Amino acid sequence: MMLTETQRRAFAEEGHLVLRDLLASEIVDQLRSDADTVLHNALSAMATAQAQDLRVTWWRLASGRPYVLKIKPVLDLASSAARLAHSAELRGVVADLLDVEPQLMEDKFMYKQVVDAATDWADLPTLGEEVCKHTDAAYFRARGYERVVTVAVCLDECTAEAGALKVWPGSHHRVVEQVNTANQGPVVPDHAAPDSTAVTLEAHPGSVLAWDARLVHASGPNTSGNPRRLLVLGYAPAGSGGR
Repeated sequence: MMLTETQRRAFAEEGHLVLRDLLASEIVDQLRSDADTVLHNALSAMATAQAQDLRVTWWRLASGRPYVLKIKPVLDLASSAARLAHSAELRGVVADLLDVEPQLMEDKFMYKQVVDAATDWADLPTLGEEVCKHTDAAYFRARGYERVVTVAVCLDECTAEAGALKVWPGSHHRVVEQVNTANQGPVVPDHAAPDSTAVTLEAHPGSVLAWDARLVHASGPNTSGNPRRLLVLGYAPAGSGGR
């Protein structure tokens, strides 16, 4: 798949792009199955060992229930994710956006999911379900990646109620104020990215979202009662990184 000039121009100006219903349902079904297996195996292994798996980012909600945000990396655990991440079709889309040959530099499953797990042994912070406004640019730049395109494959319905991605169009063109926090890294204060200027990227399963890592983005809690899983992949120009 090759992007149109209009799509490339929109990505350059706005910093994000939605490619709707791009993947076949069979691919999405296998990704869902692998995502569920990865989560189940990680929770089971931690419960047995009563030790933290460093791949898993999770915390407690105010209710006391454990909440899994993400697991990374996952390509060595999920063959369907590895095939897609290295496929010529997806890499071609990213090459169009980067305008150079891409290299994969990050992979994860995003869950945003309350789980049933015994966590008496775990020292977990208490946080909410939302992902605060932030950019990933400083995190990637510290690792030697000056430019990164993030790609998120929707495995479920991504609606506003399910905590769909919110973006602030054009924010990748400016230096954005960020404030350090104890448990969620640097976040962008509301005055630097007003809610009124955000766009919510709602999409069906099989759709692909792409955004510039410098773009301010966030997501709200999943109140839909349904899963909202994503396969998230980060690509940088080939040969970059290594710090």
